[in-house]
Amino acid sequence: MIKEIIAKDILRSFDSRFSLRCSIGLQSGQTHALLGPNGSGKSTLLRVLSLLERPQQGELIYRDEQKNYLNPFSDLALRRRVTLVNTRPVVFRESVLKNVTYGLRIRGIGKKECMERATMALRLVRLEHLKDQPAPLLSSGEKQRLSLARAIAIDPDVLMLDEPTVNLDPENTEIIEEAIKALHERGDRLILFVTHNLFQARKLADQVFFIHNGRIIEQNSRERFFSAPETELARRFLRGEIY
Repeated sequence: MIKEIIAKDILRSFDSRFSLRCSIGLQSGQTHALLGPNGSGKSTLLRVLSLLERPQQGELIYRDEQKNYLNPFSDLALRRRVTLVNTRPVVFRESVLKNVTYGLRIRGIGKKECMERATMALRLVRLEHLKDQPAPLLSSGEKQRLSLARAIAIDPDVLMLDEPTVNLDPENTEIIEEAIKALHERGDRLILFVTHNLFQARKLADQVFFIHNGRIIEQNSRERFFSAPETELARRFLRGEIY
C-alpha cells in the first residue's frame, strides 16, 4: 500500500498566466481536503499528484512499505494504484455493470472476482439496482456515483476526487459523501478531494490544505483550520470574501 506522497518544490507553469509552485505531504489512512478560491491551482495540483501531469520542476515521491518511487510517472504498475475521479463523469455506452468492470478486465482480473468487486462498489454508491441499465441513461448524479464506483472497484491505494459533488442534489451528494466516509473507515488508503463545499470539508476531512494563487498557504487539522485559521487569506476565504 502507498503510505505517503511527498511533493517538493513542484512547479507547473502555464505561460505567464499561472504557475503552481508548492510543496505538500499526504499520508495514508487520512482524508485530505484541498480548498481554495477559483483559479488557485486545485485541479492542477490534483492532476500532478495523481500522475496525470508532469511538473516542469520539483520532486514527486511515492512511498510504500518497501521502497520510495522517485520517478512515479514512469512506473505503470504504480500508476494503476492511483485513481482520479474527475468533476465531469464520462461513461461508456454499455451497461452500468460493464462500466464498473472495465478497469478490472483490463487488469486481467477473473470474471468471478470482477463481479464480486463490481457488485460491492455498486452497492456502496447505491446503484446495484441499476446494474443492467445503459449507463448513458443515468442522471448526472447517478453518473457521478458510477464514476466513483469504477474507482472503488479497482481498489486503488490512492483515491483523488475533483469536486465529486459539484452541482449535485442533496440526495446524490449524501450518497457520495457516505461512500467516501466508508472508504476512509477502512483506514488503509490515502484520499484527497477538492471541494468548494466547506460543510463537506468539515464532514469528511482529517487534514485541510488551503491553496491560493498556486501556493499552499496553510495546512492544518480540520478542527484547527475551521476554528482558528492561521493566515488572513484563509480567514477571508472562510468568511466568503474570496472565492
